[in-house]
This record gives sequence, C-alpha cells and structure tokens, in this order.
Amino acid sequence: MTLPEKSGRYMRIIRNMIVAFSLYSRIPMPMFTWEKEDMKYNLVFLPFIGAVIGVLEYLCFWLFDGRDLSVLFRIAVMSIIPILITGGFHIDGFMDTQDAINSYKPREEKLEILKDPHIGAFAVISLLAYSIFWAGAMALFQEKISKEVVIVLAVIFVISRVVSGITAITFRKAKKDGMLNSEAKDSDIGCVVALAIELLISIVVMTMVNLMLTLVVIVAEALFVAYYRFKTYKEFGGVTGDTAGYLVTVSELIMLMALVLGIYVI
Repeated sequence: MTLPEKSGRYMRIIRNMIVAFSLYSRIPMPMFTWEKEDMKYNLVFLPFIGAVIGVLEYLCFWLFDGRDLSVLFRIAVMSIIPILITGGFHIDGFMDTQDAINSYKPREEKLEILKDPHIGAFAVISLLAYSIFWAGAMALFQEKISKEVVIVLAVIFVISRVVSGITAITFRKAKKDGMLNSEAKDSDIGCVVALAIELLISIVVMTMVNLMLTLVVIVAEALFVAYYRFKTYKEFGGVTGDTAGYLVTVSELIMLMALVLGIYVI
C-alpha cells in the first residue's frame, strides 16, 4: 500500500503520523518517500501508539472479564501486547542503556556501547529482573482488576510516550548525530505544546477515573523523570535514542508498580 504524494497541511499531518507508527511500531503503514517535513512532528504521534496499546489492554479486560481463565494466562496476554505492537523497540534501548551504565567505563566508551548491536550480560540480567518485577506487579494487578484500574493502566502507555517525546526535545543531547538528535532538531515549540496537551488530557482522563490513583502514578513518574535526567546527564552527558527507549520501558514499570501500590493502599 502506498500513500499519494500530495502536499498540504492535512496530508503533512497524516504523513508525520505514518512516520511515527512506522518508526515506533510494527503496525503496517502505507509506504512513501520520507521528506524532512514528514519527521518534524512525528514525536507528537508517538503517544498514539501508546493509545493503541491501551485500547488493546482494555479490550483484553473486556474479553476476559467473567471468564474462568488462569491468572498466568491473563498476565501473559496483557504483558505481550506492548511487545507485539512495538516489536520490542523500546526494550532494545533499555537493554543497550543498561549495558552502557553497568560497564563503568568512561563516557565516550559508554556512548560507543550504546551503538554496539551486540547484547551484553548486563542487558540480559536487567531484562530478566525487569520481567520478574513486571510479572509480579501484573499478578498483584490481576487480583484487584476492575474497569477503572484498567483504564488507568491503559493511559500509562500514553504517558510514558508523551514524557519520552517531551524529554527527547527539551533535554540536552549526548550526541550531535543520531535519529533522536535529528528528530529533536527538526521539532519546534509546537511539538512540545502538543505533547503537553496530550499529557494534560491523559491526566484528566485518569483523574476522572480515580483521583488518588492518578496522584500516586503521576508523582512516581515525575520522580523517575527527575532521576532519568540526572542519570543520563551524569553517565552520557545527555539523552540519546537508546535512553529514550529506556525511559519508556522503565516509566511503564514504575507507573504500574505505583498503580498497584495505590490499589492496595488507598
């Protein structure tokens, strides 16, 4: 399937959205020759991929509700959805970042490790630990699952990508080359405003569902973003495409764990 080569504001918006889905998901998209203008606002549409994941998570809840299915099966299905949609794109960045950070080498060598396509021991260990924590949190989540907490879970996948887009544009870059630097350089204040609006909408939706759970989740994410900025600046001198993937991946775990904590405490 190809996209007609047409100009105009609305076609540019569509092309930017297609580029975003082509880069950050495995959802089939129309093919066309990418131009510089087609990359300018693609980060604005990154949260849309999170929205797709969120809708599918809610759909799973709707399909599973009232059925005698094992908790392990529910956990497996709801955990695999983000990987199927993204192809593990963000997890790759998470693993590369963990390899680099845990190498304890000078900054320049850490940046080289980020570019290395090979997988190191620390990447595997970190992914295993992440998977255990995710499965444990999802198991607790399943014990208290309801329509409102699933909606909050669904929005989490949007927020992680909104935050990734905002930080990718506004935080200092570790390298002068690379896809992230290119995207951020081509973006303008309009992208940040659009992402901020998406964040506000996400928070409003969560607040309408459950105010206290929203506060717990947002505070946890804000604290992690502050840590992310400190850590990336210290280790790499700024953010990269790989650390952006790390941010999305860990943000989702942090917010899930905060959600579970809120469910059991509040």
